Amino acid sequence: MLTSYTAGMLAGFLIVMVGKNSAHMLFLGRPLRFWRAAWRPDRSWIARGIWAMGIFAISGLACLAPRLMGPAWQLPAGVEMLAEWLAGLSALFIMFYDGLLMSASPAIPFWRTPMLPLLVLMYATLGGTTLSLTLRGIMGVSDQFVPVLLQGERLLLLINLLFLGVYLLRMSRWAPASRETVRLLLSGTYAWAFVGIVVTVGLIATLLLSLAAEGTAGAWLLIVIAACELTGDYTLLLLLLKSALFTPQSAYPVEAVR
Repeated sequence: MLTSYTAGMLAGFLIVMVGKNSAHMLFLGRPLRFWRAAWRPDRSWIARGIWAMGIFAISGLACLAPRLMGPAWQLPAGVEMLAEWLAGLSALFIMFYDGLLMSASPAIPFWRTPMLPLLVLMYATLGGTTLSLTLRGIMGVSDQFVPVLLQGERLLLLINLLFLGVYLLRMSRWAPASRETVRLLLSGTYAWAFVGIVVTVGLIATLLLSLAAEGTAGAWLLIVIAACELTGDYTLLLLLLKSALFTPQSAYPVEAVR
Protein backbone atom coordinates (compact mmCIF):
# COMPACT_ATOMS: atom_id res chain seq x y z
CA MET A 1 0.00 0.00 0.00
CA LEU A 2 2.85 2.38 0.83
CA THR A 3 4.33 1.90 -2.66
CA SER A 4 0.89 1.89 -4.36
CA TYR A 5 1.57 -1.55 -5.85
CA THR A 6 -1.71 -3.37 -6.39
CA ALA A 7 -0.21 -6.83 -7.02
CA GLY A 8 1.71 -6.61 -3.77
CA MET A 9 -1.37 -5.48 -1.87
CA LEU A 10 -3.37 -8.39 -3.29
CA ALA A 11 -0.61 -10.89 -2.44
CA GLY A 12 -0.37 -9.61 1.13
CA PHE A 13 -4.14 -9.68 1.53
CA LEU A 14 -4.42 -13.27 0.30
CA ILE A 15 -1.48 -14.46 2.43
CA VAL A 16 -3.22 -13.18 5.56
CA MET A 17 -6.79 -14.07 4.64
CA VAL A 18 -6.11 -17.53 3.22
CA GLY A 19 -2.81 -18.60 4.76
CA LYS A 20 -2.71 -17.01 8.19
CA ASN A 21 -6.43 -17.26 8.88
CA SER A 22 -6.46 -20.95 7.96
CA ALA A 23 -3.51 -21.61 10.28
CA HIS A 24 -5.16 -19.54 12.98
CA MET A 25 -8.41 -21.50 12.76
CA LEU A 26 -6.58 -24.85 12.87
CA PHE A 27 -4.58 -23.69 15.89
CA LEU A 28 -7.79 -23.04 17.81
CA GLY A 29 -8.60 -26.76 17.75
CA ARG A 30 -12.36 -26.20 17.26
CA PRO A 31 -12.55 -23.81 14.30
CA LEU A 32 -16.36 -23.54 14.36
CA ARG A 33 -16.15 -21.97 17.82
CA PHE A 34 -13.67 -19.25 16.86
CA TRP A 35 -16.24 -16.59 17.75
CA ARG A 36 -15.91 -17.55 21.43
CA ALA A 37 -12.18 -16.77 21.35
CA ALA A 38 -12.94 -13.27 20.06
CA TRP A 39 -15.04 -12.28 23.07
CA ARG A 40 -12.08 -11.44 25.35
CA PRO A 41 -9.80 -9.00 23.52
CA ASP A 42 -9.00 -7.37 26.87
CA ARG A 43 -7.48 -10.63 28.17
CA SER A 44 -6.41 -12.75 25.22
CA TRP A 45 -3.87 -12.16 22.47
CA ILE A 46 -5.70 -14.74 20.34
CA ALA A 47 -8.85 -12.62 20.60
CA ARG A 48 -6.91 -9.48 19.67
CA GLY A 49 -5.48 -11.30 16.69
CA ILE A 50 -8.95 -12.36 15.51
CA TRP A 51 -10.19 -8.75 15.78
CA ALA A 52 -7.12 -7.40 13.97
CA MET A 53 -7.53 -9.85 11.09
CA GLY A 54 -11.23 -9.08 10.87
CA ILE A 55 -10.53 -5.34 10.62
CA PHE A 56 -7.79 -6.05 8.10
CA ALA A 57 -10.17 -8.16 6.00
CA ILE A 58 -12.82 -5.43 5.75
CA SER A 59 -10.53 -2.41 5.36
CA GLY A 60 -8.12 -4.24 3.04
CA LEU A 61 -10.96 -5.31 0.78
CA ALA A 62 -12.25 -1.72 0.73
CA CYS A 63 -8.80 -0.54 -0.41
CA LEU A 64 -8.42 -3.25 -3.05
CA ALA A 65 -11.93 -3.14 -4.56
CA PRO A 66 -11.55 0.04 -6.65
CA ARG A 67 -8.09 -1.06 -7.82
CA LEU A 68 -9.35 -4.45 -8.99
CA MET A 69 -12.99 -3.77 -9.89
CA GLY A 70 -12.80 -0.25 -11.28
CA PRO A 71 -13.92 3.29 -10.32
CA ALA A 72 -17.47 2.15 -9.63
CA TRP A 73 -16.21 0.70 -6.35
CA GLN A 74 -14.45 3.92 -5.32
CA LEU A 75 -15.32 5.05 -1.80
CA PRO A 76 -15.74 8.68 -0.69
CA ALA A 77 -12.39 10.32 0.03
CA GLY A 78 -12.83 10.39 3.81
CA VAL A 79 -13.98 6.76 3.99
CA GLU A 80 -11.16 5.66 1.69
CA MET A 81 -8.57 7.38 3.88
CA LEU A 82 -10.06 5.75 6.99
CA ALA A 83 -9.95 2.34 5.30
CA GLU A 84 -6.28 2.83 4.38
CA TRP A 85 -5.37 3.80 7.94
CA LEU A 86 -7.26 0.83 9.39
CA ALA A 87 -5.70 -1.55 6.87
CA GLY A 88 -2.20 -0.23 7.57
CA LEU A 89 -2.52 -0.28 11.37
CA SER A 90 -4.12 -3.73 11.45
CA ALA A 91 -1.45 -5.05 9.08
CA LEU A 92 1.24 -3.64 11.38
CA PHE A 93 -0.38 -5.36 14.37
CA ILE A 94 -0.50 -8.66 12.46
CA MET A 95 3.22 -8.33 11.76
CA PHE A 96 3.83 -8.11 15.53
CA TYR A 97 1.14 -10.60 16.46
CA ASP A 98 2.98 -13.94 16.54
CA GLY A 99 5.71 -12.47 18.71
CA LEU A 100 3.20 -10.83 21.06
CA LEU A 101 1.28 -14.09 21.40
CA MET A 102 4.38 -16.15 22.21
CA SER A 103 6.01 -13.60 24.53
CA ALA A 104 2.88 -13.61 26.69
CA SER A 105 3.63 -17.19 27.79
CA PRO A 106 5.27 -17.15 31.25
CA ALA A 107 6.21 -20.84 31.09
CA ILE A 108 8.72 -20.53 28.22
CA PRO A 109 11.63 -18.22 29.11
CA PHE A 110 13.03 -18.21 25.56
CA TRP A 111 9.90 -16.35 24.42
CA ARG A 112 9.47 -14.17 27.50
CA THR A 113 11.11 -11.02 26.16
CA PRO A 114 9.96 -7.86 24.33
CA MET A 115 12.70 -8.61 21.80
CA LEU A 116 10.63 -11.44 20.29
CA PRO A 117 7.80 -9.26 18.87
CA LEU A 118 10.47 -6.95 17.39
CA LEU A 119 12.30 -9.90 15.85
CA VAL A 120 9.07 -11.18 14.30
CA LEU A 121 8.27 -7.69 13.02
CA MET A 122 11.69 -7.34 11.38
CA TYR A 123 11.35 -10.70 9.68
CA ALA A 124 7.85 -9.86 8.47
CA THR A 125 9.16 -6.59 7.03
CA LEU A 126 12.01 -8.40 5.30
CA GLY A 127 9.68 -11.03 3.87
CA GLY A 128 7.27 -8.43 2.55
CA THR A 129 10.07 -6.40 0.97
CA THR A 130 11.51 -9.48 -0.73
CA LEU A 131 8.13 -10.62 -1.99
CA SER A 132 7.35 -7.14 -3.33
CA LEU A 133 10.64 -7.05 -5.25
CA THR A 134 10.06 -10.57 -6.60
CA LEU A 135 6.56 -9.76 -7.87
CA ARG A 136 7.85 -6.61 -9.55
CA GLY A 137 10.63 -8.58 -11.23
CA ILE A 138 8.34 -11.35 -12.47
CA MET A 139 5.75 -8.88 -13.78
CA GLY A 140 8.36 -6.59 -15.35
CA VAL A 141 7.50 -3.60 -13.17
CA SER A 142 10.29 -1.07 -12.77
CA ASP A 143 9.17 1.94 -10.75
CA GLN A 144 10.90 4.46 -8.50
CA PHE A 145 10.47 2.18 -5.48
CA VAL A 146 12.61 -0.70 -6.81
CA PRO A 147 16.00 0.82 -5.82
CA VAL A 148 14.61 1.79 -2.41
CA LEU A 149 13.22 -1.68 -1.79
CA LEU A 150 16.46 -3.30 -2.98
CA GLN A 151 18.57 -1.26 -0.59
CA GLY A 152 15.99 -1.82 2.15
CA GLU A 153 16.16 -5.57 1.65
CA ARG A 154 19.94 -5.63 2.06
CA LEU A 155 19.80 -3.41 5.11
CA LEU A 156 17.09 -5.57 6.68
CA LEU A 157 19.14 -8.72 6.05
CA LEU A 158 22.07 -7.23 7.97
CA ILE A 159 19.82 -5.88 10.74
CA ASN A 160 18.06 -9.24 11.14
CA LEU A 161 21.37 -11.09 11.31
CA LEU A 162 22.56 -8.71 14.02
CA PHE A 163 19.23 -8.79 15.85
CA LEU A 164 19.19 -12.58 15.83
CA GLY A 165 22.70 -12.65 17.31
CA VAL A 166 21.75 -10.18 20.05
CA TYR A 167 18.60 -12.19 20.81
CA LEU A 168 20.55 -15.43 21.24
CA LEU A 169 23.19 -13.68 23.34
CA ARG A 170 20.49 -12.26 25.62
CA MET A 171 18.75 -15.63 25.97
CA SER A 172 22.06 -17.41 26.66
CA ARG A 173 22.33 -15.30 29.82
CA TRP A 174 18.73 -15.75 30.92
CA ALA A 175 16.93 -18.67 32.61
CA PRO A 176 18.30 -22.25 32.40
CA ALA A 177 15.56 -23.28 29.94
CA SER A 178 16.42 -20.42 27.57
CA ARG A 179 20.14 -21.22 27.80
CA GLU A 180 19.41 -24.83 26.90
CA THR A 181 17.25 -23.68 23.97
CA VAL A 182 20.14 -21.58 22.65
CA ARG A 183 22.41 -24.61 22.91
CA LEU A 184 19.93 -26.72 20.94
CA LEU A 185 19.84 -24.09 18.20
CA LEU A 186 23.58 -23.53 17.93
CA SER A 187 25.11 -26.95 18.58
CA GLY A 188 22.34 -29.38 19.46
CA THR A 189 19.33 -31.02 17.86
CA TYR A 190 18.26 -28.03 15.75
CA ALA A 191 21.66 -26.66 14.78
CA TRP A 192 21.44 -28.02 11.23
CA ALA A 193 18.19 -26.14 10.63
CA PHE A 194 19.08 -22.94 12.48
CA VAL A 195 22.67 -22.49 11.30
CA GLY A 196 22.21 -24.18 7.95
CA ILE A 197 18.83 -22.81 6.84
CA VAL A 198 17.93 -19.75 8.95
CA VAL A 199 21.38 -18.14 9.00
CA THR A 200 23.24 -19.53 5.97
CA VAL A 201 20.39 -19.80 3.46
CA GLY A 202 17.85 -17.30 4.78
CA LEU A 203 20.24 -14.43 5.56
CA ILE A 204 23.78 -14.86 4.18
CA ALA A 205 22.94 -16.57 0.87
CA THR A 206 20.02 -14.19 0.31
CA LEU A 207 22.28 -11.18 0.85
CA LEU A 208 24.95 -12.49 -1.52
CA LEU A 209 22.37 -13.35 -4.19
CA SER A 210 20.75 -9.93 -3.77
CA LEU A 211 24.10 -8.26 -4.42
CA ALA A 212 24.64 -10.49 -7.45
CA ALA A 213 21.19 -9.69 -8.82
CA GLU A 214 21.82 -5.94 -9.05
CA GLY A 215 22.97 -6.13 -12.66
CA THR A 216 20.83 -9.11 -13.61
CA ALA A 217 17.38 -8.78 -15.12
CA GLY A 218 16.46 -12.48 -14.93
CA ALA A 219 13.30 -13.19 -12.97
CA TRP A 220 14.60 -16.66 -12.11
CA LEU A 221 17.26 -15.19 -9.83
CA LEU A 222 14.65 -13.10 -8.02
CA ILE A 223 12.60 -16.25 -7.46
CA VAL A 224 15.65 -18.02 -6.01
CA ILE A 225 16.31 -15.07 -3.70
CA ALA A 226 12.70 -15.06 -2.51
CA ALA A 227 12.77 -18.84 -1.99
CA CYS A 228 15.94 -18.60 0.12
CA GLU A 229 14.71 -15.69 2.23
CA LEU A 230 11.17 -16.96 2.81
CA THR A 231 12.46 -20.47 3.60
CA GLY A 232 14.68 -18.93 6.26
CA ASP A 233 11.73 -16.94 7.66
CA TYR A 234 9.47 -19.96 7.85
CA THR A 235 12.17 -22.18 9.36
CA LEU A 236 12.90 -19.61 12.07
CA LEU A 237 9.23 -19.45 13.12
CA LEU A 238 9.04 -23.25 13.22
CA LEU A 239 12.19 -23.43 15.34
CA LEU A 240 10.93 -20.78 17.73
CA LEU A 241 7.84 -22.91 18.28
CA LYS A 242 9.56 -26.30 18.36
CA SER A 243 12.83 -25.71 20.22
CA ALA A 244 11.76 -23.50 23.14
CA LEU A 245 11.71 -25.43 26.43
CA PHE A 246 9.39 -25.10 29.38
CA THR A 247 10.98 -24.08 32.66
CA PRO A 248 10.54 -27.51 34.37
CA GLN A 249 12.45 -29.23 31.56
CA SER A 250 15.61 -27.28 32.32
CA ALA A 251 16.31 -29.47 35.39
CA TYR A 252 16.82 -32.58 33.26
CA PRO A 253 18.95 -33.45 30.23
CA VAL A 254 17.01 -32.79 27.03
CA GLU A 255 17.67 -36.33 25.79
CA ALA A 256 16.09 -37.80 28.95
CA VAL A 257 13.02 -35.57 28.66
CA ARG A 258 12.51 -36.49 25.04
